[in-house]
Amino acid sequence: MEAIETPLKVLPNGLQIDERMETDYNDWMKAAKEAGFNMVLVSSYRSYDLQKQVYNQSISDNQSQGMSYDDAVAETKKYVAFPGSSEHQTALAIDIVDDEWLATGKGLIPEYDQTASQKWLVQTMKDYGFILRFPKHKEDLTKISYESWHFRYVGKENAAYIIDHDLSLEEYITKLQEAGK
Repeated sequence: MEAIETPLKVLPNGLQIDERMETDYNDWMKAAKEAGFNMVLVSSYRSYDLQKQVYNQSISDNQSQGMSYDDAVAETKKYVAFPGSSEHQTALAIDIVDDEWLATGKGLIPEYDQTASQKWLVQTMKDYGFILRFPKHKEDLTKISYESWHFRYVGKENAAYIIDHDLSLEEYITKLQEAGK
């Protein structure tokens, strides 16, 4: 099987995204700033090797907190995809929080959804082609715990349909397959 080349764009902070989402992403972040939120892109494209490093580091961090290896792996799997299966490898997934949240040191935790900036992101995401990839009420379908910081670029038309019909990406893909698309 031939590898697919992802057209990457390097952002000013050194992180990379798929160049096809660059304009919508930049417009969204500009609108956030105009709304009074200083958003920070915490994570975007990850190579297989970087995802492996993130995955293994999470296991190590969990073990250092007293978990057994098996428990550390189980906890890691709740929020970190196994190398080779992370959406970050598509360069269409981004983890973003505001600078105030980041300064608290709380990191990427579900409670970020209590902030005004995350509520604003969710209210405006479809206008820029993004969805909240792992919503709270769809964990049984996504097989990933709720991530209030993880957004996925799907384009404006797809985002509008997914959000307007309260679908997970998995449900949307199933609908497309059923329609023969």
